[in-house]
Amino acid sequence: MDGGFVWIRDNYGILARMNTQGEVVYPPCNSPTDGMLAMGAMGANGLAVVEECGKQGYSNAQGRMVIPPRFEAAENFADNGLAAVKENGKWGYINARGEAVIPLRFADAGSFAANGLAMFVENGKYGYINAKGEMVIPPRFDYARGFAANGLAGVFQNGKWGYINAKGEMVIPPRFEFAGVFAANGLAGVSQNGKWGYINAKGKMVIPPKFEKAESFAANGLAEVFQNGKWGYINAKGKMVIIPSISEYSAEPFADNGLVRVQENGKYGYANAQGKIVIPLRFENAGRFSANGLAAVEENEKLGYINAKGKMVIPPRFESAGSFNANGLAEVFQNGKKGYINAKGETVVYIETICDAEFAVEVLKNGAGEVLWSKEASPSICLRRDD
Repeated sequence: MDGGFVWIRDNYGILARMNTQGEVVYPPCNSPTDGMLAMGAMGANGLAVVEECGKQGYSNAQGRMVIPPRFEAAENFADNGLAAVKENGKWGYINARGEAVIPLRFADAGSFAANGLAMFVENGKYGYINAKGEMVIPPRFDYARGFAANGLAGVFQNGKWGYINAKGEMVIPPRFEFAGVFAANGLAGVSQNGKWGYINAKGKMVIPPKFEKAESFAANGLAEVFQNGKWGYINAKGKMVIIPSISEYSAEPFADNGLVRVQENGKYGYANAQGKIVIPLRFENAGRFSANGLAAVEENEKLGYINAKGKMVIPPRFESAGSFNANGLAEVFQNGKKGYINAKGETVVYIETICDAEFAVEVLKNGAGEVLWSKEASPSICLRRDD
């Protein structure tokens, strides 16, 4: 799901692309398993990468295809209005009209950073170009990342990671086994002797390397770290805010409402950025909070949705339940049927399979049970579902 439309699918393939009124925006491919798939969020210019029948293009939030799907791969548009795309095995850059403004000639290419530079690959080496396609930093690195907001980019050379500036000067010498991207707080995760710590823009180790794994710092000033077999969160001083020995959970970012899922003794709840449990650990399973403030949780082997206060606003009645997406719909599975609900728990659309001895039909219906769209399918779908 993305913007104002939703991808409708069953367990074996994507059937159609619908808007929230249940209208077909694009027809599906010949086979459901060759269908269409939404790819990522909207870019800086309001266009999103979408895939149709194995090719990628761009559509707007209303579901209208602005740049037809003809690319083998495509990245989101950057702030400078350019997007990296791959066609016929080569990468280049297009504008919002789909016109190639930097010829597709690179073996690989990345998105443009805030400093106006983008990574590219030529003859197996990494370098950087500007928005005119001019080579600013010649390809001499074995691997390279995009530039961070502080103007530094991680590069791999002679078996070690270091950091360069926009002039290509090595400002932090290559001495790390691995190196991450600098976060907004000016720190980057690096690995030395098999352990992770954090450095500042001068290359000084400000949080000693003592973690088995470490993620980038988020906007709330916390970073996920893995230590002694468990995940926890540290602040910019390296202090453990959510202690691994108390909370056992996979590393994941905090939601927009400032809460993160935590687990202890097989029960799930939610903590805030100060490490305080604000929603008690009482659920059998739990998902991340969506932008609309709802999260899927499991009670008595059924899933429903709670708000940020822990109140169950959509009763647990689903066999499975996904997160709410940008258009306010969530994918759910109930009574053997896949469908989409809104934030009130009302069914917007659902899929029903009609099976006979010699044929099968996938039928898309709205909440009132009215048929919106149907497609003949292979009877083998029915056989697989009976297994």
